Amino acid sequence: MSHLDPVVQIGDWYYQVIYGQLWPATVPLKTEQMVRLEPRLHSLLNFFLQHPNTLLAKDTLIEKVWPADEGTDAAVMRAVGALRKVLGDDVRAPGYIATVSKKGYCWLADIKAVPAGILQPEDTVSDTVLSLVNEAPLPPSRWPWRFISLTAAAVLLGCASVAYILASFTTAPLLKLPDTITPISALSGQEYWPVLNDAKSHAVYQHQPMDGDSFSWSLQNLADLRVNHLPQQFKGLSQPHWLDAEQILFRGSTVDNRCQFYRQQLLAQPADPVALWPCASVLPQALVRWQQQWLWLDNTADGRTLELWIATIPQQPKLLRRLTNQHWPVQHMLMRDDVLYLLVQHTQNSSMLLKLELPDGELELIRQFPYLIEQFSWWDQQQLLLSPQQHELQLYDVKNNTSQSLGPLTRELTQAQRYDNRILATQYLDYTTDIYLLEPFYDTVIAKPWQVSNRSERLVAHSDAGTAFVSDRAGISQIWLAQGRDSIQLSRLMEQQQIQQLLWHQGELLVLLSSQLYRLAPDGSELSLYPLQAKVAGRYTSCSNQLYWTERRDDRWWLMTAQQQLAKPVRAGVLEVRCGPDESLLLQLADNLNLHLLEPDGIVTALPVQLDWRYVKPEQWFSDQSGIYWLTVEGSEVQAYLWREQHITTSNLPIEGRAVAIYSNGAGLGYLVRPRPHDTDIVWLKNRR
Repeated sequence: MSHLDPVVQIGDWYYQVIYGQLWPATVPLKTEQMVRLEPRLHSLLNFFLQHPNTLLAKDTLIEKVWPADEGTDAAVMRAVGALRKVLGDDVRAPGYIATVSKKGYCWLADIKAVPAGILQPEDTVSDTVLSLVNEAPLPPSRWPWRFISLTAAAVLLGCASVAYILASFTTAPLLKLPDTITPISALSGQEYWPVLNDAKSHAVYQHQPMDGDSFSWSLQNLADLRVNHLPQQFKGLSQPHWLDAEQILFRGSTVDNRCQFYRQQLLAQPADPVALWPCASVLPQALVRWQQQWLWLDNTADGRTLELWIATIPQQPKLLRRLTNQHWPVQHMLMRDDVLYLLVQHTQNSSMLLKLELPDGELELIRQFPYLIEQFSWWDQQQLLLSPQQHELQLYDVKNNTSQSLGPLTRELTQAQRYDNRILATQYLDYTTDIYLLEPFYDTVIAKPWQVSNRSERLVAHSDAGTAFVSDRAGISQIWLAQGRDSIQLSRLMEQQQIQQLLWHQGELLVLLSSQLYRLAPDGSELSLYPLQAKVAGRYTSCSNQLYWTERRDDRWWLMTAQQQLAKPVRAGVLEVRCGPDESLLLQLADNLNLHLLEPDGIVTALPVQLDWRYVKPEQWFSDQSGIYWLTVEGSEVQAYLWREQHITTSNLPIEGRAVAIYSNGAGLGYLVRPRPHDTDIVWLKNRR
């Protein structure tokens, strides 16, 4: 974790640490005066600020700031010079960075935390910019218009991270949005699914040590922040529920993959867990209290049926009803009165909200979302707090079918729950993914860092026209194009959105953005809607210069293609399409785990390759003219079915840790994405004052 405040003043600048953005501190702010540092300068400045008044040798900077095998003395000198130029520093009379001849560099300027306030441009109130306003009283003759405009506006801008928090609430109650993040836990490793007891004196959450592969419960006293780590180890754990003032109820799996519901006393003295009921699998959020009983959801082994069970402790459970499931395994549900709300993955890139009136109602669709949502909870009686992937937290009004964002400050938060006017959540700290290029080296294959920055890199699309990828290095997700050792930014998105797929088609780069398909020309930054749009998009692919995609129509999956600028159905029941050899198509069927080849003459052949689409993500496998490649569950091996050999081989990946995505270089495995080690913390999102 960084020891820096989210926003600091260094000399004549305000500096926002997370996004690497500078604002002049000595004059009223104007939007055009903002400076965003490029990724290397961002990392370099952060490292200087974390080590003030310390002599830093060039070798130290190379090791800590530059990726392996990329840093040189000359690169350090150029970067320091560029940083000095941005800051307006004079090498002969330095105020920021001093050069110590033949030894290194030293940061000189004082680092001051910025007090709570509002960062606002002088000329306008913007929803994309924050400015800092001094909290001291201002002369009435000069500043009354600013005071009046701030008190009259329905916009609340926070400055803890100098990331804005903007929302205009139209439903009661009218609440101030939180503007700062305060850690509760700061343990080494990862913590998940925090829940408070009714007295709000203790928080219980899962903990996984940095070097461990099992979970245990941690109980934290919020008065003195002491943590009690319970000794029991589980392979998987669900969100806990407080049974009463002393006990929790949860679902867990042991090392032998046996799933059980457990009751465990935590207060006043922790005791061993007591097994209650068997379960099929550990679902993260699928247990609710209903009419003084406990109701939970289980997915059957084939994933096609949902089972609702009900029980009262310590009685045996009863099967309440079965529901047909045509989607991905359902893992999240909530209850309000007698209505059960289900969060369902609808396609590879989207989610939807369903409701079921108990005891004998039918499933009803409430809302389709064009992006994936990881978790949800209640905000108030009619609004849901949603945790989308790679996106800000969202408030969704079930009654009015409206939604609003809680702002960029909430982007790295998930598993959020509201307690009074605060949000308890899990925060990902410094979560970063890197793209590696696989190259032959004599008789082996090595993984060489290809796109490595201080932000996440992902979603590779390779073709003769170029290699595109998605990076967060500019602050939010943007599309980049690799050009030798350099990369250029293609897109100019103004807000964070889920970029779900990149693909090349007839020399154009196509982008699936929030479930809509766009064109992005390599020589421009404008995104334009593609003429053909799927009703509910699955995945797109370009094979033999023909565009194919899958979509849901009337609760059935269809393989579609473009013919004379019209969408033409090709085959029903196809969930995913990729390119096969010799103008054939590789199909993933909704009702069959085996992959199939669709030949140009219409013949369909089953292959000895099974991929369960319910659990294997689209970026974990691909096909090209050489064969089919997919990651194993552990992410340390890749399996391949080559068209010529027609058998499956397994190979270790030449990296430490695990890969989360793999991509083709046109003739086999060429790129992989690996996350760096990272922590998660349990945090409060709240108002500073």
